[in-house]
Amino acid sequence: MKVLQWILQADNKYSITKGGAKVDKKPLLLLYNPVAGNRSFPQHLDYFIYQFLRQGYEIHPVRTRSEKHFIQCFHNRNLHEYSGVFVAGGDGTVHMAANELIKKEAETPLGIIPAGTVNDTAYNLGISQDLRTAIETMALGSQRKIDIGEANGRYFMNSCGAGLFSEVAHTTERELKNLLGRTAYYLKGISELPRFKVLDIRLTIDGKEYDELFYLYLIVNGKSAGGFRNLVTQASMEDGQFDFLGIRKCPLNELSVLFAKILMGKYKDKNVMLLQGEHIEVECRGENCNQKTDVDGEQGPAMPLDVRVHAKKLNMWMPGQLPREISYEEEIRGLYP
Repeated sequence: MKVLQWILQADNKYSITKGGAKVDKKPLLLLYNPVAGNRSFPQHLDYFIYQFLRQGYEIHPVRTRSEKHFIQCFHNRNLHEYSGVFVAGGDGTVHMAANELIKKEAETPLGIIPAGTVNDTAYNLGISQDLRTAIETMALGSQRKIDIGEANGRYFMNSCGAGLFSEVAHTTERELKNLLGRTAYYLKGISELPRFKVLDIRLTIDGKEYDELFYLYLIVNGKSAGGFRNLVTQASMEDGQFDFLGIRKCPLNELSVLFAKILMGKYKDKNVMLLQGEHIEVECRGENCNQKTDVDGEQGPAMPLDVRVHAKKLNMWMPGQLPREISYEEEIRGLYP
């Protein structure tokens, strides 16, 4: 029987080797946020270790204590010594990890275990939202480079924007987010509509200018944003360009219907602007320009924004395919002896 050997190390990590034998792969670094989302990942930690151990990887798990500690984990290590860096948390955790890897110019792939409230980036990369399935498929995964956005010098994985739901993301209580997920954003956003002032925006996409009044705008690098799946159905993290979604000023009775249409992937409406581009500049004019921006669910830089796409910038650990289950009929017919 193979034995898991746990070697306690000085900085609150564990190394795991397989049956005392030397593994032929570089180890994996696992950083996990124990309070992310519904706080369920610690219950899956042993399953993560088990699945990756089966693939011959030594695991170095680190329970992060704070944002500062999380960032220190990147600065205190030679990332080239790892086969991959895995983070178990939400979009904010993934955002920090991506920025640190890019700053260090590390080719070490980033792997995601979606343990947060929304998990947009994981969804856009085809990673299962079920923790056990995500762990199983990531253990069988491979590497691939994806596009990354940059807004005023800050990198982002998934989305950048401002307006109604961006403001809501930073004022909704954490417990409500954890309990209701994306519904919390929607309910809070609807409640703020009567008091919300539109944004007077000069938009420049690949050199072409537009002057618009928006309730909100999003620059997205994938289909899902704010927890709303398939919000921009044609968006991809591997096509070398952004998708811009803007909701124009309109009567409130039209706006609620419009949101419902967008969530169903229906964009053919006079109040929706949907464009694509590689370089997007956003200038805000008027009295509402102190509006907070949102970058991957975290508070972003102040406007004006200069947003550029970096094609194939970040190396990612992508999910693999689970073996096909053998049906009872196939088994009894002896198709798989």
